[in-house]
Amino acid sequence: MNYFIIVKTGWTFAAQEFSAQLRERWPIAQIDEIQDPDDSEVLEFKLPMEKSRIYGSLNREGNAVIFVGGFQDCSRFAQWCRSLIPPTEKVVFCDESMSINFVLEPSMTPEEIVQAARSS
Repeated sequence: MNYFIIVKTGWTFAAQEFSAQLRERWPIAQIDEIQDPDDSEVLEFKLPMEKSRIYGSLNREGNAVIFVGGFQDCSRFAQWCRSLIPPTEKVVFCDESMSINFVLEPSMTPEEIVQAARSS
């Protein structure tokens, strides 16, 4: 199942900066820049995590990160992504069916993200 981190305000991830931050956090990450301007994604990445591997992308607009992997690892990744976004910005965590859908607060721990997903 795909998970999404969506910035609901005007703030966006800059692709080059996001790529550099991924590489800093996960030095052995595989990151590919998508050259086709008609593609909806600007970056694709694969991250080695504690219990799984996360496969993800950054959309071309820079307002959404899409990813899949073990949910515990995805909650850690979501927390990391949220830490890159200014705390005043509204950010939503959801899945592709919208059965999981909640505001991702800057202070949320991975455990709180898992709990919020179970409660939504």
